[in-house]
Amino acid sequence: MEGALLPKGCVTIANAVDLMVGEYCDLVGVVVDFRPPVTTRGTDWMATLTLCDTSRALPETSLTIRIFRPNPDLLPEIKSDSDLILIRRVKIIKRDGHLLAMSTFDTNWIISYAPTHPKSLPLTSSYPSSLKIKADEQAYFQGLRVWWKFRRESFVARGAAPSTYSSSQVNNSSNRRRKTGLIRDMEIGSFYDLAGVVVKTFPGNGNYTVYLTDYTKNPMLHSYEWGGSRRIGAGGDDDDFDYTGRGRSIGNQDWPGPWGQYTLQVTLWDIHAVAANRLLYLGAHVSLQNVRAKRNGDGKLEGTLNGDREFPDKVLVSLIKNMDDPRVKQIAIRCKEYTRRFESDKQRFEEEMARKEMEVNLNIRALKASQPITPISEIAEPQDIDRPFANRIHKIHCRVVDYLPPKLEDFAVLETGHSVWIWRFALLVEGEDGATLRVIVEGNDAEYLLVLPAANLRKDQQALSALREKLFILWGNLEEVKSQQLKSKPLKGTATSYSDTAPGPPRGRKRIRKRRYGNQKQVANKQLKYDELGRPSNADRDADDNESQDENEVGVIPKLSGKMFEACLKEYGVQNAKGEWKRLHKLFGTLIL
Repeated sequence: MEGALLPKGCVTIANAVDLMVGEYCDLVGVVVDFRPPVTTRGTDWMATLTLCDTSRALPETSLTIRIFRPNPDLLPEIKSDSDLILIRRVKIIKRDGHLLAMSTFDTNWIISYAPTHPKSLPLTSSYPSSLKIKADEQAYFQGLRVWWKFRRESFVARGAAPSTYSSSQVNNSSNRRRKTGLIRDMEIGSFYDLAGVVVKTFPGNGNYTVYLTDYTKNPMLHSYEWGGSRRIGAGGDDDDFDYTGRGRSIGNQDWPGPWGQYTLQVTLWDIHAVAANRLLYLGAHVSLQNVRAKRNGDGKLEGTLNGDREFPDKVLVSLIKNMDDPRVKQIAIRCKEYTRRFESDKQRFEEEMARKEMEVNLNIRALKASQPITPISEIAEPQDIDRPFANRIHKIHCRVVDYLPPKLEDFAVLETGHSVWIWRFALLVEGEDGATLRVIVEGNDAEYLLVLPAANLRKDQQALSALREKLFILWGNLEEVKSQQLKSKPLKGTATSYSDTAPGPPRGRKRIRKRRYGNQKQVANKQLKYDELGRPSNADRDADDNESQDENEVGVIPKLSGKMFEACLKEYGVQNAKGEWKRLHKLFGTLIL
């Protein structure tokens, strides 16, 4: 790459990860690995690619980039492991001890595809499509492509490019590591001959992904969670099939099983991908030879099988048609044992679910019936967005534990500039994980919830009585409990109205459940100041500690009788006077029958 300068504004990967953690940068390099787009926990789609350049050209020094977009068609399209990309405005972060880059809402890119013929010119694509490649960028791409051609061919045996190994180019020491084994025996960096049952397939551009199981468990694998719509277990060592009830990870919504860490994702390339596309089907017994065990962008174990440049027609994918094959018989035995344990655990899980269903409020109905449940702690403090808000839609399982304003008479307000009354109030909801979140209820969404028109509740006692009856269905004895708290110790500085920009109750904090039950003393509610995460300020925490000395002055607080119910939330943002965005959540599509 002699004479080729980095495009204006770009930095090397080495400089980015060494000097710019937590900052934004522009990068350019070779895409040596690319995973098909997947849905995230919200409504976005995510593509994961691995980048190398002259400063970072080995698997252990490459950089993973995650790109988020609301539509999979807006994600970059990578066609081979030698495509080049210039990507601007990504953020270098550290996640679970690993450095990676994450896109922002204004990230853009230009891709230069590897020529399909030695004499053909490389094609390019960009996002947005109006973005044009500049002269210095084109010059750098040309030099980078020449460098990578020799680097790839000369150093692949030394481990350059995580996804560019081919069986003929791996040295003899790698071949000696190749072993016939089970999925449970796989270790990163080794090569294996595997036999298993096809669980799922995913054809891609130039590759073919197969999900394989031999009914052995490997703790390094992605864990597929089984369950209904409630969180039960924790997916730990005692939760062999991951009975979390969330069903929200990649592919979980239509995952056929097995559940837990029993399935290996293998990406096939070149002629192996062609053969797999022709031969494989769900439930087929298959043999895969020379599969390399690697770590994906999430740090999980997966496999890859590349074509052999020396023997390009050699196929290492085949069906096992003989049902008397010892490998097939052993898989059948392990499958039977897995099924026996799974059904036993499933029965226990469903019995526990049935007990919990008795505590569910059947008088509350939510839209988005097929939408998976999102734990409130993940909504309150998301880990996968890098902007103030993402306009996501969630379905939650919760119950109401507080509300604002304190008096029901103030739940309807006169719309500014009009002589029309509208609903506007807020609920503090608590999830099964103990986390809480402030939810705004207003306008048409509130009318849908209550099936009542807004009115002047201070003058219309009949409307107030109807509202009280509806809310009793929603939250049980909460109003009575709150009234008792207010009488026992008046609130200081209580607001009589509520707006989107007003300070709210803590969000995402786990409540101490034992405080609400049997003979536990409670300090009456008080107005606190909260930081941007909903946590009390230091001064208020100190005041809380001092006030605990007066607990004996307050009577026993009754247990809340409100039951859990499902509700739909939509996320949005509001700007304050300083132009700063605040992320809020609004109830919608939820109905009190």
